[in-house]
Amino acid sequence: MLSSSLVQQLQADLKGAIVLTPASQGYEESLKRWSETAEKRAGAVALVTTPEQVATAIRFARTHRIEQVIRGGGHGTNGASSSEGGIVIDLSKMNRVTVDPENMTITAEGGCLWKDVDNTAGDYGLAAVGGTVNHTGIGGLTLGGGYGYLTGRHGLVIDNLLKVKLVNADSEIVTASAEQHPDLFWAIRGAGASFGAVVEFTYRAHQQREPVWAGMAAFSLDKLAPIVKFANDFAHSQNPDASFNFGFTTPPHAPGPMLVTLSFYNGLGKDGKRIFAPLFEAGPAFQNFGPMPYCKVNGLLEESAGHGGRKVIGGAACAVPFALEFYEEIKQDLLSFIKEVPAAKESLLVFELVHPGKLQEVDVSATAFADGRSDNMFGSHDEKLVALKLKYDPTNVFNKWGAVTAAAVEQNHGYNTMNLKPKQIAVE
Repeated sequence: MLSSSLVQQLQADLKGAIVLTPASQGYEESLKRWSETAEKRAGAVALVTTPEQVATAIRFARTHRIEQVIRGGGHGTNGASSSEGGIVIDLSKMNRVTVDPENMTITAEGGCLWKDVDNTAGDYGLAAVGGTVNHTGIGGLTLGGGYGYLTGRHGLVIDNLLKVKLVNADSEIVTASAEQHPDLFWAIRGAGASFGAVVEFTYRAHQQREPVWAGMAAFSLDKLAPIVKFANDFAHSQNPDASFNFGFTTPPHAPGPMLVTLSFYNGLGKDGKRIFAPLFEAGPAFQNFGPMPYCKVNGLLEESAGHGGRKVIGGAACAVPFALEFYEEIKQDLLSFIKEVPAAKESLLVFELVHPGKLQEVDVSATAFADGRSDNMFGSHDEKLVALKLKYDPTNVFNKWGAVTAAAVEQNHGYNTMNLKPKQIAVE
């Protein structure tokens, strides 16, 4: 843990920001993350409110060779927003959203959740391309690429990102866009957490008709065949205004695993009912389809994807057509696993169908993100990303995104000055 003198110095340098230590009221709550597996006991948590305070905290950590991490929404499961003994720079108080309806932009501070963006934009009849769970932080989802219900029509989140304000490894506050630091703007769209602490995002806004038509449904497991058939038909329908998720989980208050679906159509209810009519015909045990504001759609998974518990997220790509035998095998494997580990019944195994047309319109060289447009996370961009990492962060201040970080460190002859263990920090 940090010495008391270091904490006092940090508090003085931050000029008004709250700094929590293990002895502080609110410290334990500040450690909470979406997944309990990502929680660590920080030496100090700095509740910053301005870009200048973020810059000061990064400079302080670098000067004193202390591990620092950035917490946005705290939704990641790899622990990148937590530190064992180091400094957590917590952006959660930086949650202001401003809308410019004339220029069709939405600007959000780095600590915002998607519900902050959804609700504020909705007041203007606008929306940004965001995620599918509204208590997710905007930072991690955006910098990693990001997709959601509007992706079929408008593309990935990074395809709608116009500029960012970030604090770099030298504690400078810079703007990155197509006009300013374009190479940095290229890198942060897909590998952003390796290049700085983004404190402000500006997105392209889109007119959003109200209401949309959406809802969830749950089916007994013997309805797998009609659901898989519908998924295949849906995948071939090529409707950019619709999306469909299906999978297996134990819904809240259900006695055991069920088939679950989440359907979305950005248009009139009568058209939504027509598109998803086969789901009604399959006989759901539960459904809540209907017209609703777009911001409410992003809250449909709030309960089933709530905070707490031990979580980990993984993913893979599946090709269509979907084979019923494959999904029968998955179902049986999941049931067997739950029998062995009953606590795993709340796990969610989901297949997400999003119209790919808008993604494919964007050249793979346009951003650092290539997943879904190429065969791996960064496609052919690895060497360029490493070169930019060595340019903008040669001492590896931002070291939580392993792929870019490890390669850069190796090319820099192992010089990794900021990859410190908390036990190396002096204590009193």
